[in-house]
Amino acid sequence: MKSMIKVVIAMLIFSLVQVRQGWSLDYPPSREVDVVDDYHGTKVPDPYRWLEDLNSAETKAWVKAQNGVTFRYLDSLPMREVFRKRITQLWNYPKVSIPWREGGRIWYRKNSGLQRQSVLYSRVAVKASETMVIDPNVLSPDGSISLAQIAPSPDGKFLAYTLSEGGADWQTVHIRDLATGRDIPETVHWMRFSRIAWTNDGKGFFYSRFPVPPEGKHLEAPLGIHSLYFHRIGMPQSSDRLIFERKDMPNWFVDGIVTEDGRYLIIRFSQGSDRKNRLYYVDLGDPKQPNVEAPVTPIVETDDASYRVLGNVGRTFYMVTNLNAPKRRIVAVDLRNLDRSNWKVIIPEAPYAIQNTTLTDGRAAVHYLVDVQSQLKLFALDGKELKTVTLPAIGTVGGLSGRYDSAELFYNFTSQLYPSTVFVCEPRSNSSAPFESAKPEFDPSGYETKQFFVASKDGTRVPYFVTARSNIPLNGNNATLLYGYGGFSISAVPFYRADVPAWLELGGVYVTANMRGGREYGEEWHRAGMLDKKQNVFDDFIAVAEDLIKRGYTSAAKLAIQGVSNGGFWWAR
Repeated sequence: MKSMIKVVIAMLIFSLVQVRQGWSLDYPPSREVDVVDDYHGTKVPDPYRWLEDLNSAETKAWVKAQNGVTFRYLDSLPMREVFRKRITQLWNYPKVSIPWREGGRIWYRKNSGLQRQSVLYSRVAVKASETMVIDPNVLSPDGSISLAQIAPSPDGKFLAYTLSEGGADWQTVHIRDLATGRDIPETVHWMRFSRIAWTNDGKGFFYSRFPVPPEGKHLEAPLGIHSLYFHRIGMPQSSDRLIFERKDMPNWFVDGIVTEDGRYLIIRFSQGSDRKNRLYYVDLGDPKQPNVEAPVTPIVETDDASYRVLGNVGRTFYMVTNLNAPKRRIVAVDLRNLDRSNWKVIIPEAPYAIQNTTLTDGRAAVHYLVDVQSQLKLFALDGKELKTVTLPAIGTVGGLSGRYDSAELFYNFTSQLYPSTVFVCEPRSNSSAPFESAKPEFDPSGYETKQFFVASKDGTRVPYFVTARSNIPLNGNNATLLYGYGGFSISAVPFYRADVPAWLELGGVYVTANMRGGREYGEEWHRAGMLDKKQNVFDDFIAVAEDLIKRGYTSAAKLAIQGVSNGGFWWAR
């Protein structure tokens, strides 16, 4: 939370105050070394290679000196403390994660407001009293150890949970006996980029891990082969059974899930962050006595699209894919005949992209993004459209959670002016109610969000959202913050952020641009902003900025831009 506030304040203040006359940032010198790599005849210098030694005294001194420059400047800004206090107030309200049902209980995380980490709770029914299961703030008062994953066993006896130290991707699995509330004396190490998938008998789980790295080198050592294992409760990790690995494909990641009925293990295999993947299954047989030694059978052995199994009814798998459907569709696959010519289209590709799906109450809940605004529909598994779920307002469905054998559908809803709230929907009645209310200290009635479209350099229609005071004067004199991402098939959808109301209250305008590179309009929109087409993303962002000025919201002198990670390209340019 503190780091988020620091980053946000730095960017917001850029628009609120002018840099003082004569101010200069005197950065400490960075030593350069003569290091050149030769990539097939192309020589690439790397003068700062020495900074890759994370533990060296010189690197630590360099970081300390750079931070000194940064915070001397930030601490001099007169509005910094004002924003810090107000954003803290706006963040201080109860928040819950999307619940999920497993082992006869509903599980979710809840934060009372300003807790470092959210606490794990469970309850037997939506309206039942809650029970605290794990408070990670007690495990790690300073927040340096985080509670990463939670996986209750289907029989309700155990809870597998992972801890991550210092923000690292490495996770250690611990197992709690839910009857006693105490951990059993065994742990599973070196898990990374993986889920925990229990067999239905509760006697073990599948997980993915890397080889043990050299001592003291776990943050920088090469990862090696990512492999899927099965761990049996009560046995040492050294006896874990290898389920799947491909030594000939060292840069690929593998992950496994078990179907609700416990009959099948689904294995997903993909290269890095690539959305394309291969798919396999293992017939575990009787869920009460699963055979983890059964052979692995391929469903998809090509790297031509994304494939995700939603669930199964007997030997029929229901799968969402963008194969020959850039905006995605849902197909049924019979395990007795896996040839693609026998795949049956259940829900065909629509004009707008499918964002998320789940099976619930014997139906398919499908989240579409219609011009970057969420629409939630229910379908029978024969493809018949049943109804559209009435959402609280125009905004974003942030996630879905359901089970094929349960009547509950949980979804998260948010927008720039609507705090993230979890709803529980009864699909047959189409009624939704908050699982728990979310009410920050902010009255949104005096503000509004409008959507506009602008033609980019090549004529492509690019959407964007503007949030500001109602009836704000369009005189070009409003301080405006423009946010962009545009990459990795991630959609920049409307959502509530505690820093935005603090900005709006002081008269600021907040804008989100939906450039190519995201998934707002499906895979074609994503690919139109990557690799040799990356320039389209910059052109889209520039077009939005120019349109804001044209409409009178702001001017070049009053416009600030914000981007994180992939969105940091805006700053580089």
